[in-house]
Amino acid sequence: MPEGPEVRRHADLLDAALRGQRLRQVEARTREAKAWLAAHPGIFEGRRVQSVWSKGKQLVGEVEGGLFFSSHLMMWGRWHIVAPDSEQVVAKDRRERARLVTDTAAALLYSAPIFTVGQGDPYAHLPMLAALGPDVLPYSGPDAFRVEEARERLLEAGDTPIGAALLDQTRVSGIGNYLRAEMLFACRLDPWTPVSHLSEADWTCLLREIPRVAAFAYRHEGRTLTDADQARVVSEPALRYGEARPWNARHHVFRRTNLPCLICGTPIRQLRQATHVRPDGEEKERIIYFCPTCQDVNVEARAGKTAHV
Repeated sequence: MPEGPEVRRHADLLDAALRGQRLRQVEARTREAKAWLAAHPGIFEGRRVQSVWSKGKQLVGEVEGGLFFSSHLMMWGRWHIVAPDSEQVVAKDRRERARLVTDTAAALLYSAPIFTVGQGDPYAHLPMLAALGPDVLPYSGPDAFRVEEARERLLEAGDTPIGAALLDQTRVSGIGNYLRAEMLFACRLDPWTPVSHLSEADWTCLLREIPRVAAFAYRHEGRTLTDADQARVVSEPALRYGEARPWNARHHVFRRTNLPCLICGTPIRQLRQATHVRPDGEEKERIIYFCPTCQDVNVEARAGKTAHV
């Protein structure tokens, strides 16, 4: 699933291509957006795109006249920018969920289940956006991360394991599975540590590493390893799966199960961790990756409560 850094790059892509341009076509295949456009025919046409930005995993575009569009990429969604007369625009792909066309570019949204349009303040019309906690990628840079608000919202999670709390977008927005694993590793934290049990040193590290790791991943297309660590993984076959590829020399623990920890050499492990309870009472689980030694995780005890993957 695209996380905060990936969504921000999509927002950057759209902002660069569409800002200041007049829309000549806006179409949607998602039910609510399609119905809204049908009820307001031609409302977007001829209006300029003012900006496209992201908060957490939510992407928002603001258009003249108080109009907006928004997307959530979920697991497989992607925005693509092509020429307005390209074959991709002429011959519609069945995966297409929305399109925004100007005289100079076309933005095509593929495979995303959530695309909305409307008029007014996006925060007033999009409950998902309004509920988000502090963004891990403040536009003013990592130093602008709202540390005290993030701590306060996380503390409200009480005895929830920190590995689960970090995925709650209402506490801190933009963190997904790879970012939480890498952030927890950076602070040598057991993912099952209850939020209420975090020490002052844990908080200091965590609130520093959350914006730092996110900003690094944004600048390096999702990579969390330093250049030196990446070069080491590329040069030592025992530290990766198969031939060196962009995807297998990116992280310390994420998707490195059974490979040696780059710090201590202990094999990286993975377990399922309950992250939240659905309305029907069923527990939702996600895979968490960690180093048992560096993060002081009792694997046997945890495996007794959460199944191995």
